[in-house]
Amino acid sequence: MKERVKGWIGRWDTLLKRLEAQGATVREWVVEPEADEERVRETEARLGIGVPPTVRRIIAEGAGKVTIYWYFDKETLSPFESSGELAWSLEAFEWPYFGDDELEEEKRYLAFHVAGNGDYVLLDLEGYPDDPPVVSWGHETGEFLLLAPSFTEFVERVTELAFIGAEDSAYEPFCGPDGLDVDGLNAKAWKAWLDRYLTLTLEDAAKELPLLIDYITFHEAEEAGVREALARYEPDAVLEAWLSRLERETYRGNRDQLFGYIGETVGEAAADWVRSLWSDRPLVEVSNYSRAYLSACCLPGSEGLERVLARLELEAQSSKIDGYSANGLLRYFHSRDVIRWAESHVAFPFGGWDELFAASAPRWEDVCRWLDGHEAMRQTALSALGKLFARGEAPEGEPDRGEIIRLLGKAEREAVLKKEKEAVRRVTAHLADWR
Repeated sequence: MKERVKGWIGRWDTLLKRLEAQGATVREWVVEPEADEERVRETEARLGIGVPPTVRRIIAEGAGKVTIYWYFDKETLSPFESSGELAWSLEAFEWPYFGDDELEEEKRYLAFHVAGNGDYVLLDLEGYPDDPPVVSWGHETGEFLLLAPSFTEFVERVTELAFIGAEDSAYEPFCGPDGLDVDGLNAKAWKAWLDRYLTLTLEDAAKELPLLIDYITFHEAEEAGVREALARYEPDAVLEAWLSRLERETYRGNRDQLFGYIGETVGEAAADWVRSLWSDRPLVEVSNYSRAYLSACCLPGSEGLERVLARLELEAQSSKIDGYSANGLLRYFHSRDVIRWAESHVAFPFGGWDELFAASAPRWEDVCRWLDGHEAMRQTALSALGKLFARGEAPEGEPDRGEIIRLLGKAEREAVLKKEKEAVRRVTAHLADWR
């Protein structure tokens, strides 16, 4: 067993170093040596049972505590919603709480790890007593999912799958009747993608546009080397390559990011294609948010903003526009025209409206107008000012400090809630310090 554990540790170390070299974040990587016999016995006394023999040997022969957690940068488009997590320790062994008295009493399942969302990874003690099966329990579904017929097989399988887990939703795509299936279709797709992620260099990717598109989805489009490589290709060819990549995308959660890449890398050369997305029957299915973002990036002048505002006005005829939806659709335009438009729509709750105001290139005269407006406008402007000052930014132009102080004083006098008065005072203090 000692040699097997040593082999696992070597594979973990190699994989994590390769992931880190390609830009993944390895947040935790700890293997503590074998636990002494006294600590094992203390754990067994606390639990009231003996630790299964094979698990006991693994703990005693080189892996008393294991903690591994890695994740991709947010820009990485993996084929599954994935990160890597593997952990166990004597301290982590516990009788889990399922919220079910019968399950609590039977002492069938022994937890050795709890995922960040509250899902359990468990030993099923009704299985083979020497090396029991491993299951996952989802705290939202209350259901058990078989991960492997034994603990050692679980470690082997999650190692081959780059520690996929430990939430049950992450395990589920890779599970079959016998648990994690390292040869299943999803596992093969994941391993092939991961191998490409770990081996594709920018030097090789720059030689072929489809490879360069893949490289961007692994990393980001803003790298100087990526921009240089893209400049060698005609924008129409880049757009076609992205559309081809979009057709192959199987994970719906990645589509918005792919649209974002089109906006970043093609720009106005994609204007006609973006206009086609505004038709009643677009050739490509696109979310409202992605269409708005593409319009901001790719349509010339104010055309994109006019299209989004016209659609919002149409929707406003049947339902109220909330601040978060408006912010999601309009923040990328960075236009004062948005502030003017918002004046007739802003209302409580003002969440989202303040972010939109701050993102829309406000000038001090806009701030004064909103501070002198109705209550929702005033509180939105106060919150937006607070956000701008916190980022070290300020509205454009030269402020009329006397007028702003007058309006802030009025806002404080008219404020009803303590938090509203505090918001005014924070902005007043920031304004005094701002030059």
